[in-house]
Amino acid sequence: MKIGEIAKAAGVTTSRIRFYEKRGIIAPAERGPNGYRDYPEELVALLRFIEHAQGLGFTLREIASVEVRSGPHPISCAEAIRLLSAKRDAVDALIAEARQRKRRIEALIGELQASQAGTAG
Repeated sequence: MKIGEIAKAAGVTTSRIRFYEKRGIIAPAERGPNGYRDYPEELVALLRFIEHAQGLGFTLREIASVEVRSGPHPISCAEAIRLLSAKRDAVDALIAEARQRKRRIEALIGELQASQAGTAG
C-alpha cells in the first residue's frame, strides 16, 4: 500500500508515518521500482495501536520498547494488561501527587487570605 492509503486507513497523516519511520517506531517501508514507499497492510493495525497507546499516555519510547507482532493485535493480551496496569499505577501516583499539591496551594491561599484580612482592618 502507498503511504496515502495507509495513512487514510489508519487515520493518521503521512508526515506522522514518516516521523515514526525516522524514529524507528515502525520499520522502514520497502521501496518499489518507482521509488515509492510500499507499506504492508498490517501496518494499519500497528499505526492504530500507536495512536491509541499515545492517547492513553504512553510515550513513543514506551511504545517502541514493546515487542510487536503481526496481525490485528500488535501485542498479546498479557503484555497489554501488564503495560496498562503499570500506566494505571503511574496515573494513580500522579493523581495523588496533584491532590497533595492542591491541598498545599489551598492552605497557602488560606494563610494569605488570613494575613490579608489581618492587615486590612
